[in-house]
Amino acid sequence: MVAIETDVNRPYVPADGTTLTATVDVEPGAQAGSGVSERHIVLCLDTSGSMDGAKIDQAREGASWVFGLLEPDDYVGIVAFDSEASVVMRPTQWRETSREAAMSRVDDLGAGGGTDMYDGLDSARTALDSLGYRPETDDAVRRILLLSDGKDNSHEPGDFRELAKDIDDSGIRILSAGIGSDYDEETIRTLGTTARGEWTHLESPGDIESFFGAAVEQAQSVVATDASLGLDAAPGVEVSEVYRALPQAQEVDVNWRGNAARVPLPDLAERESQRVVLKVHAPAREELGEETLVDVTLTASGREATDRIAAEYTDDNAKLAEHNESVSLDHRQTVVRTELGKGNVAEAETQVEKMTRIHGADTAVVEEAKRQTRLVSEGGREERNDATRIVDDSRIE
Repeated sequence: MVAIETDVNRPYVPADGTTLTATVDVEPGAQAGSGVSERHIVLCLDTSGSMDGAKIDQAREGASWVFGLLEPDDYVGIVAFDSEASVVMRPTQWRETSREAAMSRVDDLGAGGGTDMYDGLDSARTALDSLGYRPETDDAVRRILLLSDGKDNSHEPGDFRELAKDIDDSGIRILSAGIGSDYDEETIRTLGTTARGEWTHLESPGDIESFFGAAVEQAQSVVATDASLGLDAAPGVEVSEVYRALPQAQEVDVNWRGNAARVPLPDLAERESQRVVLKVHAPAREELGEETLVDVTLTASGREATDRIAAEYTDDNAKLAEHNESVSLDHRQTVVRTELGKGNVAEAETQVEKMTRIHGADTAVVEEAKRQTRLVSEGGREERNDATRIVDDSRIE
């Protein structure tokens, strides 16, 4: 059974108001029975000229690895893109084909031409939509696993943001991977974050197989799809700086309608906790006592869990001095991780300075933030990607 738990850095606030840091921890629970019945997966593969050699060979091996992880009810398809996209294998139920037949399609993949990643993604989405998925009744796990080593020849990251949003709205999550040093990192990151998936850097062709394998195995452990946190703020309460902290640090662009908003979450997977961190401004209030600032509702696959972000208004100075340091550190660390993932070392250093000033240089989380910032400053894409996945083990069982 899914569950959520909230916490704040300042459980007591003054009558003239203040700004709190809050966390919402999401525990997905265990799969019921046999879990989600189907996985709908499309491999979206860059087959442009730069993929020739070891990369395309490992992409074939990665596809073979995926085939070995499929169950009879699963669907799998393959889209290749170079100067244009082509559906190499339409999404087919695994029981209706054979590994030999699927591998014959993969073995025919060659590398040449330019890079139309946009058409590749759009074709992958269309291929999945052909299965007739109905988000209001179906609970299949839908994935596009994108692999590219280059930059789209005619589209910018902003174009991909709109496409990824449309794909996400149709219930499909994108797991995007860039390999090597020449891909457009902003595009790969935009796809993973906008479509509630993940983005990753692959250092060498040998990493392709593990990327595909981990993605398919994670899809098999999904407890609930189409997850989101509903935020219902009390009058006068303002919410800002919303981040998904776990499993990967990502900033969330939240659209408010009056006092209500929805924070989209990745699909909930067994044994994979999620966390959202945010800032909440508690307004001035004449009456003292406990006040609900934000009602929080988790929904996923028709399941629901509720909690609230609350604080007590008081004039007791001893209570006002109480501070839950771990919540503040969660927020600062998540901001650092997000900025490092973007390569914004200067902003990350500014946040680390704030952490040091407030929490002390010897705090374990501060030391880790300093270490990661140094690694990213001295390193490259692999270090930026690694920095987004720091886990504070003291907060996760």
